[in-house]
Amino acid sequence: MPAAQPTPPSDIAQILQDNLEAADQIKATANELDVVHAVLATQIPPDALQGDLEAAVKRTDQLEQQLSETAEALDQSNELLQRHIESGSKG
Repeated sequence: MPAAQPTPPSDIAQILQDNLEAADQIKATANELDVVHAVLATQIPPDALQGDLEAAVKRTDQLEQQLSETAEALDQSNELLQRHIESGSKG
């Protein structure tokens, strides 16, 4: 199996930029989903929260949490990429 070729610095910088934009989009979507969940949770009468509707309201909360965790992981990955770029430019 041939050795992997190093990724050129310009490609890494583009990957980082793409990841930063994706992280921003994920955060915005998570925030919107959090608002949707809050509206559903507060505006639907408790006696109406049954079956599929109740499951949907709970699922919006779960999805928001998953998106927030994904954004956090992407932020950490982006920090590593940024350090890699910076250490490469010092050499």
